Amino acid sequence: MVAQLAEHEPLEASISDIPALLKLAQRFHAMSSWSDRPFKRDAMRETLINIIRNPNGVLLYNGTGMIAGFVTPIYFGGGIVAQELFWFADKNGRELLDAFEGWANKVGADGVLMVNLALDDRTDRVMDAMYRRRGYTLRERHYWKDL
Repeated sequence: MVAQLAEHEPLEASISDIPALLKLAQRFHAMSSWSDRPFKRDAMRETLINIIRNPNGVLLYNGTGMIAGFVTPIYFGGGIVAQELFWFADKNGRELLDAFEGWANKVGADGVLMVNLALDDRTDRVMDAMYRRRGYTLRERHYWKDL
């Protein structure tokens, strides 16, 4: 049984949140399309620390989920984009997305890029519809190849 996490409004995560974030990350990994690769707790801890400490990054946490990303120049030139790195929530996930979009706006991003995990056709349709309702348009798809 998963312990109940204390729910709160999305806040920027701190180093003291890492134990709870690691529990969420492990659940996220288990249900994601990345579950064919091992979950390495120490590597994830370092990733979380790097995001928290990066002045171009944000890691938002609401007790039941998390979203992280970075701002970076748009590679074709002209402006900056807030690029989601990961987003997972047991509940209130849209609240996290609202907060991420708010952060992106606050730091002067011209737009937000979000990823949709390739879990199954139903999830893909649901997420596509949700993104489109929020004003997103499809730009790219990600593919993976083991080396």
